[in-house]
Amino acid sequence: MSNIHQELHTRPTFVEIDMQKLRHNYDEIRNQLDGQKMLCIVKGNAYGHGIVEMARAFESYGADYLGVAIPEEGVELRRSGITIPILVLSAISDRQIPICIQYDLTITAPSDEKLDAIDAAAKVFGKQAKVHLKVDTGMGRIGVNWQRAEKFLPILQSSKNIDFEGLYAHFAMSDEESDFTQKQIERFDTVIEMFNNNGFDFQYIHHANSGGILFHSHARYSMVRAGMILYGLFEGIDLPAHINLQPVMNWKTEVVYFKFIEKGMGIGYGHHFVAEDDTRIITVPVGYADGFQRAMGTKGHVILRDILYPIAGRVCMDQMMVDIGRNGTAYKGDEVILVGESENQKITFFDIADWSGTSIYELLSQISYRVPRIYVRNEINR
Repeated sequence: MSNIHQELHTRPTFVEIDMQKLRHNYDEIRNQLDGQKMLCIVKGNAYGHGIVEMARAFESYGADYLGVAIPEEGVELRRSGITIPILVLSAISDRQIPICIQYDLTITAPSDEKLDAIDAAAKVFGKQAKVHLKVDTGMGRIGVNWQRAEKFLPILQSSKNIDFEGLYAHFAMSDEESDFTQKQIERFDTVIEMFNNNGFDFQYIHHANSGGILFHSHARYSMVRAGMILYGLFEGIDLPAHINLQPVMNWKTEVVYFKFIEKGMGIGYGHHFVAEDDTRIITVPVGYADGFQRAMGTKGHVILRDILYPIAGRVCMDQMMVDIGRNGTAYKGDEVILVGESENQKITFFDIADWSGTSIYELLSQISYRVPRIYVRNEINR
């Protein structure tokens, strides 16, 4: 999304997104497939990477479909010139159906009642609404229970205003060691067979998310949904040895203030940090309003001049302090690495998630719009 922060690019706090690594990950996943179509997930501002830029990249790479969570995300992409198919993955309100039809967004139909509403709205527009039926094979979120999927049949047989383009479900444990994933696959196969026996087939049949792609090749059907793995990250069991993912995003800021404090002096709200000795403190312009986790507390660290230093006290809304020790050296304008690596040090999003007691999915999706995204398209650094 275009905003003043992205337009000005003057803020010293920014995320840096390596487009070469993004392309590497896309090709790495595409090469695992055996002719299946690929849907690239860009919901949640593309896991913080920037929905429009990521969608444009995936479209240029040859992606077959994009996945968003809500119609508004799809509308933003259409208004930005994205033309490839876009699936709205979440359940939507009836009042959002016309927007989907107007902007040629494929709608998830998680119930027969929703199909009725889609059919009625499409008739008003005089258009065919593209729909993917959603069945619940064990995620327990949205979708007709797999044992009652025949509820869709009467509308499939009578509707004249819907293109029943796809059928899908969602894995609950594909990133874990569990027998339940196989049970979901078997349930989904039963649903497919039921539709086939009643004369219905679908252009796009999909169940595999990132974990499904990596660990359950027999569940790829005719299309897969690649999410976090496109951005070089995967939270769950260890990756297969032959998969090489490269994290796409680094997060950087710089020193804006430097001070010396004496033993016993408190720092920040609540004085959760009290100097045990004379020390030096730097202030950097990043805080929880940017998505940098307040929950880290003093567990969190940053990299300055190839040294790992701890956060001093609570992360504030817009700033935070770092203890660089009595003999630490820093100058205003020095680069501070929040996520990334120097010659001898490294901090990952997994580290921040661990320090904060959260998930990388939550962490990445919380990176604020006010943090500029800088897209590096070659090896020249900013």
